[in-house]
Amino acid sequence: MLSIITLAGLYSCQKDEDRVVLDTSKIVAPVMDDSTLGDSLVITPDNADSSLTLTWQAANYGFNTAITYFVQMDASGNNFNNASTLGTTSGETSFTISYNDLNNKILLMQDDPESPLPTSVEFRVLSIISSAVDTVFSNAASLSITPFYIVITYPQLYVPGAYQGWAPDQADSIGSINNDGNFEGYIYMPQAGEFKFTSARDWAHVNYGNGGDGMLDTDGGAGNLSVPEAGFYKFNVNTNDLTWTYLNTTWGLIGDATSGGWDTDTPMVYNEDTQLWTVTTDLNAGDIKFRANGGWDLNYGKNDQPGKLVENGDNIHVDEAGSYTVTLDLSTTVYKYKVEKN
Repeated sequence: MLSIITLAGLYSCQKDEDRVVLDTSKIVAPVMDDSTLGDSLVITPDNADSSLTLTWQAANYGFNTAITYFVQMDASGNNFNNASTLGTTSGETSFTISYNDLNNKILLMQDDPESPLPTSVEFRVLSIISSAVDTVFSNAASLSITPFYIVITYPQLYVPGAYQGWAPDQADSIGSINNDGNFEGYIYMPQAGEFKFTSARDWAHVNYGNGGDGMLDTDGGAGNLSVPEAGFYKFNVNTNDLTWTYLNTTWGLIGDATSGGWDTDTPMVYNEDTQLWTVTTDLNAGDIKFRANGGWDLNYGKNDQPGKLVENGDNIHVDEAGSYTVTLDLSTTVYKYKVEKN
């Protein structure tokens, strides 16, 4: 429920105790206009440069005030529990997004982005005038969108450092798979040394240096970050609260399809040139998973997308016994694997 609050500075009075207050019963929420959306939208390479414009009737608080609108999208029926914010406006009652950007966001919602299907989504608008006043929500406008597959572009943080000559234009990167300020990825560093995170492939944008005790500092003069030894490092960075962690990893296969069963790892070997972990080994019919450092704190199994991995995912099934080459690819934002019979 919206509470009745005093709006300081928005009243005139003859007595000190007379004040104008926000009457919550008078608030009118914004209203999405779905008359121009139609029922469906098919995005193709031919129309990808076009754009979609969402419009709505302005919210009304009973007096003139600055209103900020947040435009959101989520899968239909999800009650906006996993909503992504498409953009904001200050007082404007329309928002335009390119088909290209919309296509990318719809692919992120697909079970298998490489074989995209029509996706029913809902749009809504949030109206905000003050942190002291509860957010007001519009109705939802629905649309079925069919995207086309392109390589999904995830936000990246780049990692220039001593290990690669301090060249941000050639640096490896880690990605934010949910576009939420949480970045994760693996980088092989052939030597101990210093580095920084950068928001672009140069030094002219936001750089993240050492803030001490697992914290980052965006001051250009902040000291460098470092790792203590050579290794294949998992980095996690949160640019919202400016924190970071690292973990040096080695990888192996585990499971009843391997000779060591669920007790002993079959070690994998890292190739610096291909950036892949591989092993050629005999497997039985059964299940496998990938795990780091001989323990279960960090492990990957399959998800619903063929060849894709997720942390703590399901077992990967091997149908029949034989000699196999197994590949673990942690070089991109979406982790992948292959189990190929020789």
